[in-house]
Amino acid sequence: MTNDTLTRETSSDQWQHYDQFKVSNNTVLQYYQAVQTCHSKALGDLVPTKLDTALDIASGHGETSKLLLNFAERVIGVDSSEDLIAKAKAIENPNLDFVCSTFEQYQPSAKFDLISATWFLNHVHSEQDLEATIGKIKSMLNPGGYISFVTPSSSFTSASTQKIALDLFQWRQAWFEEGDGFTRGVLSYFGQWIPTTIWQPVLLMRMLDKHFEVRTWDVKRTQVENQLLSEFNIEPPFEVIYGKLR
Repeated sequence: MTNDTLTRETSSDQWQHYDQFKVSNNTVLQYYQAVQTCHSKALGDLVPTKLDTALDIASGHGETSKLLLNFAERVIGVDSSEDLIAKAKAIENPNLDFVCSTFEQYQPSAKFDLISATWFLNHVHSEQDLEATIGKIKSMLNPGGYISFVTPSSSFTSASTQKIALDLFQWRQAWFEEGDGFTRGVLSYFGQWIPTTIWQPVLLMRMLDKHFEVRTWDVKRTQVENQLLSEFNIEPPFEVIYGKLR
């Protein structure tokens, strides 16, 4: 993996106060609740019984790490932002641990039963680096281990999604390269521009399928059935890809 692989983590201090912004904007909060609902339902479909350990890559403020406690007895979150890790460590739960490190440099003392990553793979910028990232994740899993990824969907770069992102989420975006299976550009929230690569879910699944039995959660059905983000008649801008080690 190159240094660009972890740009999201090494540049993430600009997101330090985004958790406060989310709760101040009801629509933004609803969006993240929709993401959490879909991720949780996918994990419930994936994991038959509560596991021993889970890893949350690019754990940020620790929200996903808390979610993973429903599926594993102990969760470790890893993120390279000292500010975000400090916020996560303020969560009072003896079954949560947080480590300040890039994923590339992180060397756990034991393997995991579940590895999850939310908004992480879109900050890996080449197929070679994706292969290396997936290979490391595989090497860190116990036999029969599980994976779950929340990633931007192909509709993330659409004009309607971009307008919503700017008006409500205060994200600035610029997309300047479209290739076979990806759209590449930059994204910012009150700070520096972060290189971002939106991988087509089919490409990600084909790469993951070499090592894992993978599937996607039906985000659209969950959104309609649970009346999530009902004011938006757009394709959901995220996917949940999950599976089990072959």
